[in-house]
Amino acid sequence: MQYDFTVKPSPFGGTWYEGNVDGYYVHARVFDEPSKFGIGDGRISALMVVPKKGDGLFHALVNYDRGWDGGLPLSKYHPVVEHVYACFHDHELDWAMEKRKYQGRMF
Repeated sequence: MQYDFTVKPSPFGGTWYEGNVDGYYVHARVFDEPSKFGIGDGRISALMVVPKKGDGLFHALVNYDRGWDGGLPLSKYHPVVEHVYACFHDHELDWAMEKRKYQGRMF
């Protein structure tokens, strides 16, 4: 999988990474330390995957902002999420845990 990120510091903490991952455009807010608010209780607290640069939230294929907005991503987008996750973690993303976390938020 190919990726290319631009780094943009955030005045509100963390760092924004933006760029192309396997043909999609991603925005990821990454912190130095893991958090219960992060994907996989990790460092990524926000992630948006869109078809192309310039597409906004209304075109989001995947959206995470301290939780999965609109549900877990479709399985066809899992490789993109996993690749971004792997850039900032030394272990694989546990989708079963993400499903449990999401279901726990619903009630």
